Amino acid sequence: MFVTDLIAISVSTLSTSAAIGADLYCRVDNTDRAQLFRGANYPMASEDLNRLKSRGVNQLFIERESRAEYQDYLREVASADDGSVNNEQRSAALNEVVLDVLETSFRGKNTDDTVDAAAELSGIAANLVTREDFAAGDLFRVLNHDYATFTHSANVAYYSGILATGLGYSPEDVELIIAGGLLHDLGKLEIPDAILTKPGRLDESEFRAIQKHPLTGFRQVSCRSDLTAAQLMMVYQHHERLDGGGYPVGCTADEIHPWAKLCAVVDIYEAVTSQRPYRTPMSRVQAIELLDRQSGEALDPEMVKCWISIIQTTMPA
Repeated sequence: MFVTDLIAISVSTLSTSAAIGADLYCRVDNTDRAQLFRGANYPMASEDLNRLKSRGVNQLFIERESRAEYQDYLREVASADDGSVNNEQRSAALNEVVLDVLETSFRGKNTDDTVDAAAELSGIAANLVTREDFAAGDLFRVLNHDYATFTHSANVAYYSGILATGLGYSPEDVELIIAGGLLHDLGKLEIPDAILTKPGRLDESEFRAIQKHPLTGFRQVSCRSDLTAAQLMMVYQHHERLDGGGYPVGCTADEIHPWAKLCAVVDIYEAVTSQRPYRTPMSRVQAIELLDRQSGEALDPEMVKCWISIIQTTMPA
């Protein structure tokens, strides 16, 4: 058996509390061959995890047919509340399941499936980020930072939930805000990949296409009864600015919904600190300076101040 025939999974998602429900394979030395590491019905032992980490092994593998079992396992780990799982494991499991489900629903371009996925995943994420013992740094450390729309949407959703919690929103609102974050760039699914991944500067027509995505996403979900008006505004207004210089409408100040203002802050931070085809990521210090410059002009000052405080506390440069 070869690793190319298998699905790679992160060792950081594995817990000693329960069996994964799928056979685990490891790479044989530096080859592409794989050998059985642990049977499906046997939980990982602490010494196994320690040995893997000491050897610098960050990935194991499962058979493609076991994907559903692994997804169920990740949900259990992410939602565990019995002391058997630490925050780092919960965070890693949450991120793995969110990326997998979101990528599948985005690729299918089925709005019903995507909204259903957002509702399910936001509940799991909200339970984590609103825990009293939650440490944002544990989640920040496991995030991916590529330019895929589903990765960006997942990160913005986490950041939105963390910022909402820091601003004092209720757990119920945090869950809705996370779901809105997962859906905020839904309209980008209608933009050709050639534009989204263009390595050079966009021309005028390409930039206009990008600017249409909030309206496109809003039209896709505006008639739904299972989304709140506030969530719809996260989709529609997350590129609006306090000074009226945003899009798609050019709303100002109080015309912009608070949840959209919140989304705007973390959307900018995530975008500039992640890899893009046309530029390298900003450092955290540079991103903070950018947010600070736009505070009060484009972005809500209170929300910027709170987000910068969270970053500086949990992610020191």
